[in-house]
Amino acid sequence: MQILLLIPAIALCIFWSLQFVQLMLLSDSDFPGKYDKCLWTAAFIFAFFFTPFAFMGWKSAYQAMVTAQREPKNQA
Repeated sequence: MQILLLIPAIALCIFWSLQFVQLMLLSDSDFPGKYDKCLWTAAFIFAFFFTPFAFMGWKSAYQAMVTAQREPKNQA
């Protein structure tokens, strides 16, 4: 029974670690606000269970927005 609880806990720790490393690899210029990296770091520490999932969603949405802004607009 305890092994059934241990497997998801280990998976969450690995997922948390991977997302935290990705956060740390981003530079400050990759964030829209001045203190966003610090806020995400605090969120990772204090909201351990929810933040990796929120960061993954934010990261993909923000990257899509930046990509859309960089694409040249078709002028008809």
